[in-house]
Amino acid sequence: MEYIPQNQIKNYRESNTPDVCPISKVKSDNWVVDHDHQTGQIRGVIDSEANVFLGAIENRYKRLSKGKKVTSLVDMLEGIVAYLNAKQTGILHPVGLTQLCKRFNNNLTSEGQKLALQKLGAKKSEILACNNSKNRTALYRSLLKQS
Repeated sequence: MEYIPQNQIKNYRESNTPDVCPISKVKSDNWVVDHDHQTGQIRGVIDSEANVFLGAIENRYKRLSKGKKVTSLVDMLEGIVAYLNAKQTGILHPVGLTQLCKRFNNNLTSEGQKLALQKLGAKKSEILACNNSKNRTALYRSLLKQS
């Protein structure tokens, strides 16, 4: 096994920096040399935020698997990808409805709200009857529950 001293890490990082982060798929101005905490070996150069994210996943996996028989981290991550890519049920969760309504109310301008209501099939008269964000959000909630 080869060893790179601390004073050579910068050179390694600069020589091995990818065009985009292999994890986040974004360009970065803040690259770090990532290493496996179990083996101590360098895995590659990644964006620093991706490195923090990866560390959080690995730490959570260690806590989850402590004293339990669980699949490997890679198998679990592949399971997560398959689960997230699976067809959704089309059934709206009560908390999901509340979250969507909060985003509708807090993140959209009046015009954006009206456009979202149109996309959900609201009649022009229904939209015009809503004279404030609270009324538009109530209509939005009603339309989501019907769809």
